[in-house]
Amino acid sequence: MPTVNVVSGKSSLMNPFVIRIVSAFIAVLALLFPWFLWGNLGLKLVVAAGVPMAAYEIINILFSPDDSKSNKFVFFFFIHCIFALSGLYPQYSSIIFAFFAICFCLFSLLTQRKFENLDRLTSFQAKSILGFFYVGLLPSFLLQILDLPHGSMWFFALLGIVFAGDSGAYIVGMFFGQHKLMPKISPKKTVEGAIGGIAASLITGLIFRIYLPQIPAYSVLILSLAVAIVAQFGDLFESLLKRVADVKDSGSLMPGHGGILDRVDGVLFASPILLFGALVLEGLLR
Repeated sequence: MPTVNVVSGKSSLMNPFVIRIVSAFIAVLALLFPWFLWGNLGLKLVVAAGVPMAAYEIINILFSPDDSKSNKFVFFFFIHCIFALSGLYPQYSSIIFAFFAICFCLFSLLTQRKFENLDRLTSFQAKSILGFFYVGLLPSFLLQILDLPHGSMWFFALLGIVFAGDSGAYIVGMFFGQHKLMPKISPKKTVEGAIGGIAASLITGLIFRIYLPQIPAYSVLILSLAVAIVAQFGDLFESLLKRVADVKDSGSLMPGHGGILDRVDGVLFASPILLFGALVLEGLLR
């Protein structure tokens, strides 16, 4: 009987992993198909298509159902303005972000009667600016990465490093995890899993270095390490948001993963890190 329990236990652990693999495979096909058809433009379209889905998920995480619908609609619209304009005019992204954040604060002040008290109003404003940064500004860095001379390789390197880290952390944590990393934020994440994820990210970074031979191997390792660490904190950050909102997943778009934010939280946080590193390594930083 103990043997049967152990086997069944492993089977129950592996079933979610198989679902994650199948779901991730479909997502990879959805990413590669537009790239084969339209190159970097296809990848930009994929990123752009993900923003409204991510915006919808962040609204459900940050705000309560009884919050002002008109304010949430303006929030949703401003996210797309920040993303689109920051992608088109990256040199002005900080001004664009500040402009729409200020406009939204003014709008929410003008509609203050829709909030039951000032605490709800200020909380809504603070969460909105956080959402603008998380789902509006951060995805625009992916567009900037694609505009680099070797944009597609840097873009896939970012995805590969982050997703390899996710998978490595999941597998190592599942079999060897003993010490909790941040149990109050994410009870299932372990120190062993985090180390395994970083190792998987470093290996993946070296693999992608084959397609970027002009970049020294040690530089790729340093950048991969920075991306891997920041990506894990991005995952923890979204876990914190979900913990406060008392939701398990940001959505149900990807079986085994959750919503789109559950899948790309690390990518969003790591995108400016990789962009900065790529600009330095390519000698493009002026």
